Amino acid sequence: MRPLLDQQPVSAIAPPPRWRGLAFLLAISSVYLALLLYVDRDTGVLSRLAELPGSLALCAVLVSGSFAMRYQRWHCLLRVQGYEVHWGVGLRAYVAGFAFTASPGKAGELLRIRYFGNLNVPPQVVLATFIVERGQDLLVITALGVGVSALIPAFGALAMLVAGSLSVLYLATRWPWLLQKMGAIGDRLPFAWGRRLASFLIAGVSGVSPLLRWSVMLPGLVLGGSAWLLIALAFAALCSVLGMHLSWPQALGIYPVAMLAGAASFVPGGVGTTEAAIVLMLTTVGANMDVAVTAAIGIRLASLWLAIVMGMLAMASLEIRPARQCSRSASAATEGAFDS
Repeated sequence: MRPLLDQQPVSAIAPPPRWRGLAFLLAISSVYLALLLYVDRDTGVLSRLAELPGSLALCAVLVSGSFAMRYQRWHCLLRVQGYEVHWGVGLRAYVAGFAFTASPGKAGELLRIRYFGNLNVPPQVVLATFIVERGQDLLVITALGVGVSALIPAFGALAMLVAGSLSVLYLATRWPWLLQKMGAIGDRLPFAWGRRLASFLIAGVSGVSPLLRWSVMLPGLVLGGSAWLLIALAFAALCSVLGMHLSWPQALGIYPVAMLAGAASFVPGGVGTTEAAIVLMLTTVGANMDVAVTAAIGIRLASLWLAIVMGMLAMASLEIRPARQCSRSASAATEGAFDS
């Protein structure tokens, strides 16, 4: 198999120390809890959510199903690059990345480098897979959001930002000089986390080309689209239980657009900004403010914070009992196979 990113030393693309991620997660969680308690004083959102255990459980099941679909895409992308990992073992390593999903640009999910490394998957391969996954997710949530674009005045600008970013990344895989320019720009970013994220991206872009074939991209987009539809359905179900009657475009598009707005805000995990976008759109279509806040916080508890809890549990289990496997090189016949 052809090695990827020979010019990049492993140390240059290693994830940041886990203690920093844990400290950051503790800070974000504390801020979110404080804001939640503050909001609860006027809205009673916590007591309202406590009355919906069945609905929140259904949301959690649907969101968990979306995680399984997203990992199936990841599993197939690894196969395309020549790495065959046991599905269940790899799922645990994948979910562990969610422990730090509330990080700038979701870069904390690159904790997977550590755990897939135990499965003989090189850091360069994990990086390339991460970049393609992020790109496909941006395409999917932008497409789902078209139906509610009128609810967000800046949707056109967000869509152009997504299209421009993905176009630059694609061209960088074709033009080495552009990749060098991107690296130089990344080195001059004002914040350490921004420079680190840029370094991760630059290190991985060179290995993305094999994953951009249509025979690979289309099945990946189908899996990604199905995963995001499950989350959108969970949001629609929660809104229905709370008495909000949304059209299908609204039910399926509000949460993805809110996620896009949260990502564009550059707030880690979109914490606060995603909820605000959900509330804005729901009140625009006629929902009561208290009910809109309940829906926003409920779906975030069943998605973002569920992912973080699952990630922490998976990470703890992998630290106690590291998963190891002799991954074998997949044959060329599997490069287009997404049917396993």
